[in-house]
Amino acid sequence: MSGLTIVILLGVIVWAGELVWLYRRALVNEVDPIGYVSGAAFFWILAAPVALLAPDVIDLMSNFWAKVVQFQFLQTGSDSTPRLIVAGKSVPLNQQRVRIGRYPNNDVVLDHPTVSAYHAEITQRPDGRHELVDRESRNGTRINGSPVRSAILRDGDQITIGAITIHYLVKPTSDRIEQPSQPFSTRH
Repeated sequence: MSGLTIVILLGVIVWAGELVWLYRRALVNEVDPIGYVSGAAFFWILAAPVALLAPDVIDLMSNFWAKVVQFQFLQTGSDSTPRLIVAGKSVPLNQQRVRIGRYPNNDVVLDHPTVSAYHAEITQRPDGRHELVDRESRNGTRINGSPVRSAILRDGDQITIGAITIHYLVKPTSDRIEQPSQPFSTRH
């Protein structure tokens, strides 16, 4: 092997070691590790020094790569319409109000004895966010395990209606979330 090949190989090993170290450092500091590493990776063997001495530059690069990836998702037609994932199926939230319950005149029908007739509803607020409101159901409504009467939904929230689990998603992602089969239907 030539001297140049050895230098390049050593540079790659040092770079990989720095990226692993930065990933672990991001986890300890409770920062997005993928964003942190993607922002630093651009600087090759100077990734660690730049991350330590100029963290703002790392944030700028991380934001740049996030926008590039987001642009690719938009180009491939990924939908960013907020939606519910119920029993592995996607239900777009394209109405001002979506009613959830056991009775067939709800927008999302959950045929399960633990679900009340008119269990809950999701409304779109003027600021564009969605709010979940429990309609004084018998078995309650939970978001990420905590009982709620009313709450603003965030991307990735896990909603429990009686014994049925629903996921609320906003960002483009795979709609396949594995769950046990649960009887459900939507009214059109």
